[in-house]
Amino acid sequence: MGARSVIEITREVHYLSGKKKGHRTKEVLYYVSSHKMVQQRAGEMLNLLRKYWDIEGLLHQSLDVTAREDGSRVKNRNSLLILGITRRSVIGIKEDWKKSRENKRQSTMADFYDAMSKNNHQQAFGLFRRTF
Repeated sequence: MGARSVIEITREVHYLSGKKKGHRTKEVLYYVSSHKMVQQRAGEMLNLLRKYWDIEGLLHQSLDVTAREDGSRVKNRNSLLILGITRRSVIGIKEDWKKSRENKRQSTMADFYDAMSKNNHQQAFGLFRRTF
């Protein structure tokens, strides 16, 4: 099929906390698509891109920051596969656990790890058995 359109998106980021609090950045991103672009579909394409990056951002944030996947020094392919599946399973179980929480702001991966560490990880094993 091949490229049929190029999409330009300008994104502004406003930092609300951390070292960059108060700063703003502006990025221009380009996407190449095999879909023919017509004005009527621009909103649809924007929604698809936002949905994709929401998923990417949430999963990668959990894997990179909390599970420290990028910092892993494991080189063996089988070990990498098993660790990757385990990390993603834990994130899935954590998301299930989060649904039952009253305070969603206190439902981070660190909160999940803390809650699961209590009582010799019994709650974690119970969640695992219920999920699988």
